[in-house]
Amino acid sequence: MQKTTTRIILLGILLLAFGLRIHAIDRQDIWGDEAFSIWLSQQPLSAVIAGGADTHPPGYPFLLALWLRALGSSPLAVRSLSALTGLLIVPAAYVLGRRALRPPAGLLAALLTAASPALVYYAQETRMYSQLTLCAALSFYWTLRWLERTPTRKNQLVYLLVTLAAAYTHYYAFFLILAENLVVCWPQWQRRKWHSLIRWLGMETTLVLAYLPWLAVQYNFLSGKASARVTTWSLSTAWEIARETLTLFSAGLALDPRPARAITIAFSLLLLVGIGAAFRKNARHRPLLAYLLLPFLCAWAVNPLMPFYFPRYLLLIAPACYLLLTAGIIALRRRWEPFLYLGTALLLLGNGWGLHGYFTDEHYVKGRYGEMLHYITEHARPDDLLLLANPLQIRIFEYYQPAQLDYAFTNTGTLPELTAGRERVWLVRYGNRAEYDPADRLNGWLSTHGSKAHASGWKDADLALYILDTAAPTPQHPLDIGLGAAIHLRGYSLSAERLSPGDTLLLTLYWETDTALDQRYTVFTHLLDAGGGLQAQLDNEPQGGSLPTDRWPTGELIRDNYALTLPSDAPPGVYTLRVGMYHWQTGARLSIPTSADDQLTLQTIEVARH
Repeated sequence: MQKTTTRIILLGILLLAFGLRIHAIDRQDIWGDEAFSIWLSQQPLSAVIAGGADTHPPGYPFLLALWLRALGSSPLAVRSLSALTGLLIVPAAYVLGRRALRPPAGLLAALLTAASPALVYYAQETRMYSQLTLCAALSFYWTLRWLERTPTRKNQLVYLLVTLAAAYTHYYAFFLILAENLVVCWPQWQRRKWHSLIRWLGMETTLVLAYLPWLAVQYNFLSGKASARVTTWSLSTAWEIARETLTLFSAGLALDPRPARAITIAFSLLLLVGIGAAFRKNARHRPLLAYLLLPFLCAWAVNPLMPFYFPRYLLLIAPACYLLLTAGIIALRRRWEPFLYLGTALLLLGNGWGLHGYFTDEHYVKGRYGEMLHYITEHARPDDLLLLANPLQIRIFEYYQPAQLDYAFTNTGTLPELTAGRERVWLVRYGNRAEYDPADRLNGWLSTHGSKAHASGWKDADLALYILDTAAPTPQHPLDIGLGAAIHLRGYSLSAERLSPGDTLLLTLYWETDTALDQRYTVFTHLLDAGGGLQAQLDNEPQGGSLPTDRWPTGELIRDNYALTLPSDAPPGVYTLRVGMYHWQTGARLSIPTSADDQLTLQTIEVARH
């Protein structure tokens, strides 16, 4: 293939890669880990590299700090660094493919790298994984250069810089360094090239010495994070790591399991062909096996000592994976010429499917925290309080913090102190609630001292609005109506019997059971206009979900608060307030003897404009 044609094709691949990495890059909200990276990089540079603030080395935060000082902290600005390093992975794969395989293979490797759903995904994230992958590819490229010719001092310096950059980006880079030592030292030892071997080991020693200052600074922090989990060291764990990693590299992170599995199987079969071809006599790409497999084996080996594992940690071996895929397609092409096009088309089809899911499927967005705070800003009143559960959200909250809204973290005081004098309280529960509020204390207290007026989920957080108003200990309107075999509605209380559009009706239901329940039921509360249209509704397990029916004490009156907010354009007229219960899983309503449709009409409410 002529050089001009090659350059034109490579330029087209680079334009494709650029378009995919920049397309809708600011569509998604900043999420938790990104917010932490931004916060850390906005600190003084001395604090960025001081250690103790983050588990990972300071290479990426330091570079991001310089980037933010030049471009600002908008989602486009903070993610564009990853987009740039993600783009540079493509020419790195090209030159690596030319050297490890054949010159024409570099273009196919670059194309597969450009269209990779995994690499596009992390090229649009303010984290270190694109930078790690780029540095790893360049490091291995210069390792191959060492094998093929006597390295110059310039080559040695370039290798040291890119490899040290990889190590200062993520600790898994040392797994790659181990693979590089295997690739270089074993043949040098066999051929008794002692001078070359000593030069290489001297360079690796320099690398270690250059990393020791960081280890000295970070040792205590890292030792506190390690945890022995010997039970996770098994062949099943190795299989799980392999499955998750191959799914990431082939289908990405935004497809349902069934299509993702089909794409991963096809991808894996072609990869196995490429791995098998590496064992042919005089195979040029055999060193890629070490690049691919040794970091994977090391990740499995250290897994019991690590607090957690994510497939993205192995993104540094993605170029090796795509190069071996290229080798597999070329090997099959030797048997049947059209397979070059069919195999490439098959892989690109899988890539396109994964990319389509990433760019269009809202189910797979990384976070909606900014959208949630925008909703609060649109609906909050001047005297509202925003309660933030889980201090881990502090960095993302600071990034999106709404102006002129009082807020407090729930770990800074007791709920009576924090909510004193407040009529409306918003509660944001972020992350895994089991880690900071396993007993659902926050929701339980707010639900018993007020009424939940709103509840919604926002991917990485859930939001609720409470109208604080302590209900009377006994009902305004006593009743004795049975629901099912054991639940009794003893009465209800209302905040008003006349409303205007936009007003909120506070309703308290008083329940009792004479038998311990083994099922969970959801309460529904409906406010219907004169034409039967549903104008306000709130379905919830009792006390905001904090006291499910299967935990009700027998013979004890249970106060259960609800807040029904009318829309601002609700038509005037006589409204009907209805309640009932249904099974939380099946939706089957509990029977009410006095109702044919198993819902109880409490009373009418008059709605009139001011």
